[in-house]
Amino acid sequence: MEENFVKMMASQPPLTADLLVQKIYTLLEENIINMVLPPESKLVEENIARALGVSRSPVREVLIQLENAGLVVRRAGKGRVVASFTEQELINNYQVWEMAESYTCGLACLTATEEDFRKIAEILEQMGKLSGSEEDFRAYRLLNYRFHSQMAAPCPNKTLIRIYENALKPVRWCWNLSLLWKGDVTSSYEEHREVFDAYRTRNRKAFEKLVRKHCQAASARFRKEYTRRKNASNESVKTLQLGDSPPQRG
Repeated sequence: MEENFVKMMASQPPLTADLLVQKIYTLLEENIINMVLPPESKLVEENIARALGVSRSPVREVLIQLENAGLVVRRAGKGRVVASFTEQELINNYQVWEMAESYTCGLACLTATEEDFRKIAEILEQMGKLSGSEEDFRAYRLLNYRFHSQMAAPCPNKTLIRIYENALKPVRWCWNLSLLWKGDVTSSYEEHREVFDAYRTRNRKAFEKLVRKHCQAASARFRKEYTRRKNASNESVKTLQLGDSPPQRG
């Protein structure tokens, strides 16, 4: 898996010195969250640096940052690998997201401008045009992230925004399972539309209630698909392995 990823990175345009660490961080983070690098994939500092044509120093710094973010861990005898999570840890992450989003975006809706509303509405409109194909699934997942992040952006407390973004990272990883089926994409869109209606009217109490309901529904979808895969494997799998493609309806 790492070999394929290294080849992909080698095909990227050369990185310039400005914002080098941030660019490498974004590249690795996105490939972890989007499952190009599934759980337990090895991350060898030297190989990554060679593929990107950079020194090992910025790569080392990025891997340390990813460790601090909980997306990379050290394993005895293996070095750094992409983190895996138990089912309960992932459920806990959903609960943290629920708390962070309801409060952060609840504050944001009170100060959001008409331009903020327009941006969110535009994202929502794009989400509504997608179906359940694999290509649309990938696009929906990205729009889903943009929708939630855009709602948080007007929050006057920037510390809360940073906490919120960190809470969202492991949950974005879970969206690979919670948004698999066409029916789930449709119901997810309706939930987002309802949430935005409360946000746009600055009804903070109603908004926070709907956000909690939305996060809980997403968590339930994740647990359902997690259980389905766990039962199908006929094994006592305690960590989530998501390297395969989304299942297709029979």
